[in-house]
Amino acid sequence: MASSKDLILENARTLFAANGFKGTTIAQIAKTSNVTDAAIYRHYRSKQQVFDVIVDTYLEEYRKLMATIKERQKSGYCLLETLILDHCGFIDKRLTDTRVLLNTYTTIPSARAVMDAMSTSLFQTVEACLIRGIRDGTVRDDIDVPDTARIVGILLLGLNRHRIFWPETPDLARGVVAFCQRSIKS
Repeated sequence: MASSKDLILENARTLFAANGFKGTTIAQIAKTSNVTDAAIYRHYRSKQQVFDVIVDTYLEEYRKLMATIKERQKSGYCLLETLILDHCGFIDKRLTDTRVLLNTYTTIPSARAVMDAMSTSLFQTVEACLIRGIRDGTVRDDIDVPDTARIVGILLLGLNRHRIFWPETPDLARGVVAFCQRSIKS
């Protein structure tokens, strides 16, 4: 059974995704968690701290994913293919957290900071994949690496945003891989 602290985070995550940060109250979080407002304040200073724990945890998991991707593949292109599929899988497993971020990043500074950090990490990882691929001959050497990394990163970010807000859309992760194969693979 989850601790009350974990239950508070889980219910807050769901409420933030459904109602937004401003549309969610401590009283709602307490009610859905079957605790008192005071119990929430024993664990967290404020609703903002609850929110920050959720998004900071998400960012930490994302950074671990990017580090793991960089470490485990043999060729740069295989690394890029893995990145695309694993990135989509990460989002699939964390749809609620991702929705929280996407619904709040324009209004909550900590959400914006997390989105900026995630984008930077994604762009840097794609760039590392491309550089490795050029070195090992699996990626064309005539591409502009920084621009291509941003294009692939933005494509992934947009794809996942689309999947969250239009869940009936078919999974296009393999289509993105095929597009990258036609565009950048040697």
